[in-house]
Amino acid sequence: MDAEMLGSKDDKTYTRRISQVGNSLSVSIPKDLATMLNLNKGDEIEIYYDKERGEIVMKRANRIPKEVRPEVVMAMNRAISKYDEALRNLKYR
Repeated sequence: MDAEMLGSKDDKTYTRRISQVGNSLSVSIPKDLATMLNLNKGDEIEIYYDKERGEIVMKRANRIPKEVRPEVVMAMNRAISKYDEALRNLKYR
């Protein structure tokens, strides 16, 4: 199953119980779904209610300003991936 298939009749359906965390309510995301969507601890998502469809919608938050070109973001991500260990080690110097 890939991200494009979400919403098709062949999708696996998950049932989750809502739990209380402090003053908020919480719902977990199944590990295989999080892996498929490349979601990790600390990632941000947007949640809203689609009144027309009567559905709660969750999607990855876009934290990149609209005026930043996609190729700049891709280059930055490549540099961070390539030099991740070196960048992390700088904080111990």
